Amino acid sequence: MPFKQFALLVLIFLFSITACKKVDIQFGTPILDNQYTQIVKTDTFTASLSTVFVDSFATSNSGVTLLGGYTDSSFGRIDTKCYFDFAPPSTSSNYDSTRFDSLYLILKLNRSYYGDTTKPLHLDVRRLSQQIQFPVYTSTFYNVDEFSVLQPPLGSTDVIVKPKVYTDSIVIRLKDDLGKEFLSKLKNKTDQDMQNSSNFLFYFNGLCISSNNQAKMILNCTDNIVMRLSYNKPGIDSVEKYHVDFNLYEKRHHFNNIKVDRSSLKTALKNIGNKSKIPSALLNNKAYCQYTSGLMTKINFPTISELLKYPNYIKILSATLKIAPVKGTYDTYYYLPSTLNLFQTDINNGIGTALSGISSSGSYTTQSGNLYTDMIYGDKTRYTYDVSSYLKYLITNPLASIKDYGLLVAAPAPASQTQFDRVVFGDKYYPDKVSNTILEINYLTVQPQ
Repeated sequence: MPFKQFALLVLIFLFSITACKKVDIQFGTPILDNQYTQIVKTDTFTASLSTVFVDSFATSNSGVTLLGGYTDSSFGRIDTKCYFDFAPPSTSSNYDSTRFDSLYLILKLNRSYYGDTTKPLHLDVRRLSQQIQFPVYTSTFYNVDEFSVLQPPLGSTDVIVKPKVYTDSIVIRLKDDLGKEFLSKLKNKTDQDMQNSSNFLFYFNGLCISSNNQAKMILNCTDNIVMRLSYNKPGIDSVEKYHVDFNLYEKRHHFNNIKVDRSSLKTALKNIGNKSKIPSALLNNKAYCQYTSGLMTKINFPTISELLKYPNYIKILSATLKIAPVKGTYDTYYYLPSTLNLFQTDINNGIGTALSGISSSGSYTTQSGNLYTDMIYGDKTRYTYDVSSYLKYLITNPLASIKDYGLLVAAPAPASQTQFDRVVFGDKYYPDKVSNTILEINYLTVQPQ
């Protein structure tokens, strides 16, 4: 073989070995053979936390009836009321010769609850003294809305509910006088109150269900609420029992009022209603998140633009945000939300677009936090998010700091309006390091030749 051909084959062979050799990549070390390019990993950038106050949110037509209340050592006292109205039953039935038996309110559970199910839950049913009507220019009711009621209650009960096992529904007996009055109107063909919904709502405005300050649980029921009138009717050989149901008139008139009393708290959170945002530094390096009590956690990245000034910086390759619940702030009763989204926001703290990420199947999907719960020690419990795309957008936006761009942490709707699971996050400076919020960034640099 001529020498030139042999030399050429040797060069090709050596080039092939070099080209096929896989370079080991380690953070902070060269990743290319020319040693000009490096991946650097850093966790020195701060993810600043604060607690944002939510003044009001829609609760009408949610499909959920909230019952009860509880006292939370971190978030305050929370109490709920539910308002709704009814349509009259059909008057075409024959109510002649009938005799009143009973009047009940029937509530169907949806198996969701928050708090202590070993304690009895007291419930009061009261008649509304005014019709449920929307405010001007809106067709929605909010957590702060309420209507006046008549005293005393039409019915009360104390129940121990086992929503996951035994209890399917709650039945509350209402005053016999009201049931007899209903049956009398159904019998009287000339009585207009039962002839149509408009007349009935003018006569019977609706009901409100509430509890008392001793309640230790919030129970979720469906909006399939029935007021059942039972009556007897003589048969040929015996007395037969019948019933007629009053069903909800308008699902949009069904809504929950949620009251929060933070006067017993000993932190700055006590007065958050007077402020739109409280930095975690003023809350012992903690931030609070429970949308149903009017709180969201906001996350800012105030120094991220400094990355542009780093020597030989090229671009962000990946960024991971890890936010950890403060150890000891959650337990069997105060359990963590299984899903928390990150929503883009600005100085107005409105909920914007949810952050997406690439799923295991390769498609884009809304990030849920991938909650990992350390069941043994609790040291590694945390939510994790890919914030690569968001930081790439943020780092090149000169208005980011001025407009207070950031991310809001909240459960997705409709759980955010009907569920009470909550979380207390530790910021970067929280004393117990296992509860620290961490931002890890991998970025690319090129060293000068």
